[in-house]
Formats: sequence, structure tokens, C-alpha cells
Amino acid sequence: MSVGRVFWTQNIRATLQAMRRLCLILAVFVTFSPWAGAAPTPAKRPTVAIMLFDYGGKAAELEPLREGLAQMLISDLSGIPQVQIVERARLKDLLAEQKLGRSGKLDSATTARVGKLLGARLLVLGSYFDLGANIRVDARVVEVETGKVIRAAAANGPAVDFWTIEQELAGKLGNILGEALPDIAPAKLPARPRPPQMKTTVVATYGQALAALDAGQKSQAKALLAKVVEDAPGFTLAKSDLNALLQ
Repeated sequence: MSVGRVFWTQNIRATLQAMRRLCLILAVFVTFSPWAGAAPTPAKRPTVAIMLFDYGGKAAELEPLREGLAQMLISDLSGIPQVQIVERARLKDLLAEQKLGRSGKLDSATTARVGKLLGARLLVLGSYFDLGANIRVDARVVEVETGKVIRAAAANGPAVDFWTIEQELAGKLGNILGEALPDIAPAKLPARPRPPQMKTTVVATYGQALAALDAGQKSQAKALLAKVVEDAPGFTLAKSDLNALLQ
């Protein structure tokens, strides 16, 4: 064998060995790399908290409506899959920790603190009051980081048809969330079956039941929920809560 051929053969072998070592190094790197096999991290859904609305009237029987209204809005807005709505139990626990469990009324500084503790990007706050035979509900969507009011919404109607009032408000809030969070648009709510009738006082009784449940008074909560379902058989949210207690 000539010297040139030997030299050429040795070069080929050296090159092949170098390539094998490089492939081995790459294989080890890929296997143990922190990015190896990692699925793309899904975008975190923005969190929205529905606070208890303030009552601006004098009828004591309508005070518990704030609990029922908040839970209805939580249930409806939870139908937007791209948004994470803070559950009522978590909100109540935090308000209790912040010693706001009884009033639930927040000033601007407290609002920012509660929103950050909840990890919320937006808060929904508002108030309601009775005007003779009518009810008006006002809401505003607030950006936690800046305290800026993104937009406000209102709904009003006969007190004997609170379902329509709440559904109108929920729809408007869904639209506002879609505008405030472009990555979730459109924020269309799923259709809900319409109860034959749902008076404001029925929703207030539902709020009483939720408050009793929070206080650990299950027997009272059951009795109140049973009355709500009897008065408004189409109120599926109350019926679901009652069934959960009866199990």
C-alpha cells in the first residue's frame, strides 16, 4: 500500500471518529437539555374577580342580593373558557383574612391589594339599588395594576324579572372583558335557559342561603335553597347547590 493511500485512509478514519464523537455529544445534550421534550407552555389565562356589589337602598330584605348576584355573575362569566374567574369561596376567604368579610366594601388602596392577592388582572365591582318596582345594577371593570376603570356597564328592569337584568349585565361584562383582553376576544357567553320567573327577592333568598353555607349553617342553607327552588324551579344554579348539599 502506498504512503499516500495510507495517509488518506487514516484521515478518513479520523474524520469518522470525530463525527461519531460529535454525534454522541449532541445526543447527550439533547437528552439532558432542559428544553428536551418540553411541550410549549400554554398561555396563562387572565384572572378576573367578581367582587360583592354594594347596596344603595334601604330595604333590608335586598341586602343579601349582593351574594346571589355575585354568584350568578361568577357562574355566567366562568363560561368564557379563555378567562379564569375567581371562585366565590376563595374570594370570601380572602375578604375574611383582610377583615372585609362583613362589609366587602373596598376603597381604591384595598381594591389594589385584594386584586393582587387574588392574582387578578381585572376586578368587577359595582352597586345596585331599587327604584320603586325596578332594580338598577351598575358595574365597572377595574384594572388591578393601575386602578383604572376600563369601562362601566349598567342594567335595569322590573324587580319581578331579575334574571333578565342579570343576564343583560353579564353579557355587557363579557363584551368589556373581550375588549380589555384582546387575546380572549370574542368573549361570548354561552346561552342559558330562561327560568319562567325569577323575582329579585328570590335571588336575595339565594344570597341568604349562600351566606348560611359560608357560616357552616347547612340545615338553614338547605331550607333556604329548597324555598328558592320551589319559588323558581328554573333557577338551575340554586338547584345545583341544593343537590350538592343533599348528597
